[in-house]
Amino acid sequence: MRRAISITVLSALAGLAQAENTNNFDCTKFFQFGGDINKTRAAFKQSPETLAWNWFVCLNQPAATGSPNREWESMKPTDQVYLVNGAKPTPYGTPVPPPTEVLAQAKTLGLDPSRTFHNLNATQQVDGMMLEMGGAVPPTERGKPVRFQLLMGEGTFDYIVQHKVYNMNGQAALTSNLEFPSQAWELKAAWLWVGANTDYKQALEKDGYYIAQAYYLQDGKYQVGYAALSGLHVINKLNPDWVWTTFENRNNSKYTVTNAIPATPMTNTTGPTSAAKPVNSQFQAQYPGLSRYELIGVQSRTNPTLLANSQLESAFQSQSSCFACHDTAAYSAKKGYFNFAMKEQGGIVYPTAPPPDSAFVGYNKLDFVWSLKRAQWQR
Repeated sequence: MRRAISITVLSALAGLAQAENTNNFDCTKFFQFGGDINKTRAAFKQSPETLAWNWFVCLNQPAATGSPNREWESMKPTDQVYLVNGAKPTPYGTPVPPPTEVLAQAKTLGLDPSRTFHNLNATQQVDGMMLEMGGAVPPTERGKPVRFQLLMGEGTFDYIVQHKVYNMNGQAALTSNLEFPSQAWELKAAWLWVGANTDYKQALEKDGYYIAQAYYLQDGKYQVGYAALSGLHVINKLNPDWVWTTFENRNNSKYTVTNAIPATPMTNTTGPTSAAKPVNSQFQAQYPGLSRYELIGVQSRTNPTLLANSQLESAFQSQSSCFACHDTAAYSAKKGYFNFAMKEQGGIVYPTAPPPDSAFVGYNKLDFVWSLKRAQWQR
């Protein structure tokens, strides 16, 4: 059972130092906005940044009493929703164990079988763009990509299953727009791969990164070890057009680099916003274990116009609008998915304002949920 965030709750989580102050925000049923969405909307209107940080703290409390996992790690990863054969996924509260080969390697490495193993099955941001690790990373990791993972809450998952859009067959059969419930949540996480390098792991822990167990498949072989959380999008449908928030570690410029020649440290060009800065200071002081993470900003519709995470929209921060890009999530049985990348002046640009309704004639809107693009045909 979730409860108000307190020193006791947070100090129970490995890696979190005891806070000096308590926060009276109630984490009970926070995925359902405490059962009072109007009250939560009022709190959001008063201070979007404060509410975003409260959600972030709730997400990072233990998933259950004595659990080594954080609350957000119990969310359903998309690789367990959009299955390769288009089959119906297992129920939300039924975790799928890692492959046998992963568990065997994990045992050899001395990893904890009771902790979550994250499948970091993606390296692309948008249209093939990747972010490379560099700087203070071990030589073996320089030039390798930051890895990504998508997760969803129970409200999102249940809607996808009920409307049978977990495969392409269901999406092709749509006759109207999707409309997710207000309890819909999604996360997108960015990870620095650590592997079994204990010195690197300790350096990242010192810099305040959350370290998790992870694996990925490469060239037919599973890589197993640790990964460090460098960025996290947190979105939900508190408002009809969703609420877009994003956090990242303040030390990311030490470990990730731009695609310039020569490469330079990767920094965020869109924030922290002026509204986020004082709230960051407040929460970082209250929660030392989370103090190296900062809220970059909160976007509601097109305010602010731009919002990016240096780990998740690294190369196109100057054109990054969560709302505008996700507003183009749409599918047509004849045309396929809507293409939001626009050709301009010999290159590609992305929308920073929603396209007109006329652009979506023949499409069914997917209610901002681009993760549906990972669906496969049933066979």
